Amino acid sequence: MLKNLLSNRIFIGILVLIICGVVSVYFLRTDLPEEPIKIYTPVEPMPKPKAEAPIGETEQDGHVHEDGTWHEGTHEAHAPPAVPNTSPPGVATTPDFPSVDPNEDPVEAAYKRLEYIKNNPYAWGGVHSERATELIAQLMPASLPIDHNDSDERELLIEELCQQNDPRAAGALIALMCDGGTKGRVMFDTLEAIGPPAVPYILPYLERVNTMGTDWIQVSFAVFDPLSRIGVRYREDLGGILDHIIIAKFQEIAADENNERYGPTTVRRAREALSVLGR
Repeated sequence: MLKNLLSNRIFIGILVLIICGVVSVYFLRTDLPEEPIKIYTPVEPMPKPKAEAPIGETEQDGHVHEDGTWHEGTHEAHAPPAVPNTSPPGVATTPDFPSVDPNEDPVEAAYKRLEYIKNNPYAWGGVHSERATELIAQLMPASLPIDHNDSDERELLIEELCQQNDPRAAGALIALMCDGGTKGRVMFDTLEAIGPPAVPYILPYLERVNTMGTDWIQVSFAVFDPLSRIGVRYREDLGGILDHIIIAKFQEIAADENNERYGPTTVRRAREALSVLGR
């Protein structure tokens, strides 16, 4: 039977085709090329060229921008806006009291000295602040707070006013303490820091007749405390104002032992203030 198959040409042809096909598939499978290996070489970034002034130029005649470009000349400088916190032009910035006639009445000379201080508030430092002008307008005239919120808002305005270093603030501060029912340590400290320019604002509250609904004249602690503190600190600048106006008034009040005119609390405060001043 095998002999008959081998003698059959058709069978032999089919067998040859099968063998050729198997051999072809084998070689195609084994000859597939391997995937090529990729090699990556890191590339360093090109260095950014350093901007340099052109030949013949110097950096004093130009400047380098952040993007590396060189620019000839300089940009126009923009000065910050001027802060309106300076003394008005032409005012005295240091005290220069006019000469006093030795034959002049000392009380009259003291009031002339007081007038000089009133007209030259910036002679002891301080600045003219436009913000202080706005704050004073908001706080004045002095009155009692409407409610708790009004009181809180007022305290914030007062604190800001005290930071302005403007001697005109003394008028608002003493009014708020005496008539506005508002007192705070920062207000007392600010009046002392303002110094002699605060005195012309405070003295009217020492000399006015205010009974506060009682049978006696009452003078607020807000008057005695700053006047005595300023008197100790600026005794020489106040001169006759301290001796013939402030202390004289304190002594008048302190002498009212029977409280015929001044209330007991006011008399006690006057005596305490005299003690601070060494009297």
